[in-house]
Amino acid sequence: MRIGYCITPILIVLAVVTAAAQPPMMNKEARERIEAQRVAFITDQLHLTPDEAARFWPIYNEYKDGLKDLRDEFERPDLESISDEEASKLLDKQLQQEQKKLELRRTLVTRLRTVVSAKKVLMLQRAELEFNRELLRKVQEKRNP
Repeated sequence: MRIGYCITPILIVLAVVTAAAQPPMMNKEARERIEAQRVAFITDQLHLTPDEAARFWPIYNEYKDGLKDLRDEFERPDLESISDEEASKLLDKQLQQEQKKLELRRTLVTRLRTVVSAKKVLMLQRAELEFNRELLRKVQEKRNP
């Protein structure tokens, strides 16, 4: 009986420590704040006029939604326990997903060219990369002050 009294507090401590070690899920408010910052950053970097922005953002948001749908449908199995046959199927599925991502990007570029200059479409890629780098840097600063 005494062992049960010792193990229970240890299990509780382990559960609390494990939960605390997990990165917190980003809440809706934080995601919306980041998205607003992304919009402001890209709009500024591309020097979008109000008219361009009004036509640009629905196209870009549709592209981002398509990427999210692809991420959501992708399986993340335990790689240590899957068979070679399952791994082969997973590789094929990954290649199909990459092809879909390329198609989404191609559609984005084609549609954006009707809204903004080709130069601004190229600038978008750099702006996305710079925003993501800055966001990653901020996250790392918060984790390691």
